[in-house]
Amino acid sequence: MVIKDLIESYKSDLSGLYSLNQEIVSVAEEWNYYSSIPINSPIVTGWFDDDNLLIINIDGLFIYDLNKQEIVFEDYDSDLKPGISNDNLRFYVKEKNIEIDVFGIRGGGGNLLTKDNRWSLRLINLSWNIVVPLITNLRTGKFYFLKLNQLFYEGDIKIGFSKSDNYFAIVGDGGVDVYQRLSS
Repeated sequence: MVIKDLIESYKSDLSGLYSLNQEIVSVAEEWNYYSSIPINSPIVTGWFDDDNLLIINIDGLFIYDLNKQEIVFEDYDSDLKPGISNDNLRFYVKEKNIEIDVFGIRGGGGNLLTKDNRWSLRLINLSWNIVVPLITNLRTGKFYFLKLNQLFYEGDIKIGFSKSDNYFAIVGDGGVDVYQRLSS
């Protein structure tokens, strides 16, 4: 099979599964946009137990407090290499003396399913380098293409639910968009 045939086959499968005329939505039932973190090219992202975010990019390490909606810790000088595990899935945060699961370019994928098995996240590749995040209510079968507030649909995107399932993050080249669950 040549690449052109593969692309055409994929497009027809995509059209059958999802109505491509469906609008990109900013709100899905039980979820709404919460905040943006304007940080350049995150490499690694992880959730703390309190739903705060660890973000690592080429400039350094940052801790984002979701309640305050601001970066509460910055470290531009640390050597971050010793903190990342050999498999790139855990990071030791010496400032908090804990190790957390991470995802991103160097850390694999995020948590894509809530603990109650009600919501799932995934990325839909519409074409080369065009990726749209999708959240699905697994009980009703309804799905929502998510409108990005700060990010672009081009480039590498990673997604993942927080440990409490009250938030999820969409991580891209331009930073992080965070959504919040309104009810359980």
